[in-house]
Amino acid sequence: MKYTNEMVENILRNYYSFNKYSDTDLYEYKIDIDLALKKLSDYSSVLYFTIVNVFINSKPINDEAIDSKISRMQVSRRLHDGLHLLTMIVNGEIL
Repeated sequence: MKYTNEMVENILRNYYSFNKYSDTDLYEYKIDIDLALKKLSDYSSVLYFTIVNVFINSKPINDEAIDSKISRMQVSRRLHDGLHLLTMIVNGEIL
């Protein structure tokens, strides 16, 4: 299956809800994302923490910008770049 950026973002936003379901397909998505997040953290901890804070932990972009001492636009760019990179990792385009 080929993941899209939108699919990966939706999986990240619903990351904690995957533990509530026993559907094997959903579990496979979570495993794929977990492995990809590990690779992303090895590649860039800044992108990793931005993705986790905003998409998984639902931290508002404004709060992330203040805590990281960067602009909201920079947070948006990190989210875009991190999501794109994460999608490429999940699809096996980057190992």
